[in-house]
Amino acid sequence: MALPFFSWLGRSAKSALGYDAVENRGKRREATGVLRSEEQELPGTSRRKLVSQARDVHRNFTIAAWMIRRHLDYVTSFRFQSRSGDPDLDNRVEDLMRRQTERERCDIAHRHPFDRMVRLAEARRCVDGDVGLLKLNTSHLQAIEGDRIRSLGGSAASAAYGPWGGAVQWFDYGHGVVINTAGRALGYSVCSRVFGGGFRFERVVPARNLYLHAFWDRFDQVRGVSPIAAGLNSLCDVYEGVDYALAKAKIAQLFALAITRKSDQGMGEQGTSAEEQEDGKPRYTVDFGKGPVKLELDDGDTAEFLANDTPGPGFQEFLDAVIGIALKALDIPFSFYDESFTNYSGARQALLQYEEAAKHKRRDVRAMIDHVTRWWMRRWELEGRLPKSIRAKDLRWTWAHSGLPWLDPLNEIQANIAAIGAGLDSRTNILAQQGRTLVEVADELALETEYLARKGLPTDVQAIHALIPKVASGDPQPSTKQARRWAAMRRKVAA
Repeated sequence: MALPFFSWLGRSAKSALGYDAVENRGKRREATGVLRSEEQELPGTSRRKLVSQARDVHRNFTIAAWMIRRHLDYVTSFRFQSRSGDPDLDNRVEDLMRRQTERERCDIAHRHPFDRMVRLAEARRCVDGDVGLLKLNTSHLQAIEGDRIRSLGGSAASAAYGPWGGAVQWFDYGHGVVINTAGRALGYSVCSRVFGGGFRFERVVPARNLYLHAFWDRFDQVRGVSPIAAGLNSLCDVYEGVDYALAKAKIAQLFALAITRKSDQGMGEQGTSAEEQEDGKPRYTVDFGKGPVKLELDDGDTAEFLANDTPGPGFQEFLDAVIGIALKALDIPFSFYDESFTNYSGARQALLQYEEAAKHKRRDVRAMIDHVTRWWMRRWELEGRLPKSIRAKDLRWTWAHSGLPWLDPLNEIQANIAAIGAGLDSRTNILAQQGRTLVEVADELALETEYLARKGLPTDVQAIHALIPKVASGDPQPSTKQARRWAAMRRKVAA
C-alpha cells in the first residue's frame, strides 16, 4: 500500500510545485519549446510577407491608417531650440538649423523637409518594423525603407562581405545585416528597387553612416519588428468583416415584397396561387423604380415588406471589441476612436496612460533626430559655418515636443497655479508640457506689454474667476438652484 501512496504524493507534489503553463492538458495549443533569435523566428521571406500584409492594411483600411496617424501626432512633433545661453549664438544656430531642415538641404530627393522626414520615418518604423537614414557627404539624408535592406546572393555576397573580415553574416536569414561576434551591426546591405517588384544590390554601407530607426523587443535582435504585427490579424478580420457586413446590409436593403392570399379553401383544395393567374402570369406587377406605388389588391390579399435588421447591435459590439484589441498594438485607448465612449474623467485617465506609453516612443524619435543634429553640427564646424571660437561639441540644444492641449483649461490652469504656489511644480515644466519655454513666453509678454504701452492701452491683466458647469457625459449636472447662483455671479462679474 505504501508504493501507490508515494506515487500519488509525487504526482500531487509535481502538480502543486510546477508551472501549470507548461502542462499539456489538451485545452490549448502546446508550446513548441524551441527558443530562437527573432531573426530566425522571422526569416527574410516571412518578414517580407509580414511587411506586405501590414502595408496592405495600412493602405486600404481606414482604421489602420488612422491609428498610425494618431500615433504620429503624439510622438513626432518636435521643435528645435538652441540652449547655449548666448542669445546671439542661439539665434545663429537656430537659423542654421532652420535652413538645414528645408527639403532642398535635407532630403537628397528634394521632396520632404526634416519634420516630414521624421514623421515618415516613424510611420515606416510602425508599419515595416524599421527604416534607415543614410548620411551623405553633401549633408543630405537618404531614407532607406526597411525592405531595401536585404541579404545578397551568389558571388555578390562574398565580394561585398569580403572586406569585413571575420564578421558574422546574417545571410542565411535574409536580413542584410553584417554583425560581429558581439552582435554589433557593422554594415547594411542596401538594394535598389527594380520595376516589377524586384531588387538589385547596390552596396554594403558602414553602420556608422546609416541610422537604423527600429522597434526593439529583444537584446539578440538586429532588425526591427512592427508593433502592429500582434494586432494585424485583428485589423484584417475587422477589415474583411466590415466588407461582409456591408454586403449583407446591401442585400437586406433590397426591396422584397411578399403578397399573400387568404383562402377559405382547405389544404387539399387550393386553386391558383396568390401571385399568379390561371395562365401562369403574375397577378400583380410592381415597379418601385418609378417612385411611390399604390397597390390595388383583391379582397383577401395582403402585402408586406420583408425586413432584416442587419448588421445587428451584437455585431457592432463585437466589432468594437476587436477594434479596441487592435488599437492596443500602439497603446491607443478606445476613447480616441470613439469620443463618446467615456466621460471627461475617463477620457483624461486614458490620455494620461497613453501619454506615459508615448514617452518611450518619443524618446526613440528624439534619439534619431539628436543623432542627425550632432552630425549636422559637426559638418557646420568643418564647413566654417559656426563662429571660429565655437566647437560643435560645445553646442547645447533640445528638440522640444509640441505638447498637448488642455482638456479642461480652466481647472487645469488653476491646478497649475496652485502647484507653482505650493512649490510642487515649476513654470518651466508646465510650459514644456504645452510645447513652450519660459523664455519664449517671457519674451512674448515683454513685447506685448511694450506694444500695448505705446498704444496707450492698459497692460495689466486681471484673472476672472469664472465658474463653468461641466456638461461632459457622466459628469454631475448642476441643479437649478446652482445654475441660478452661477448666473447671478456671472452678471455680477460682468457688471
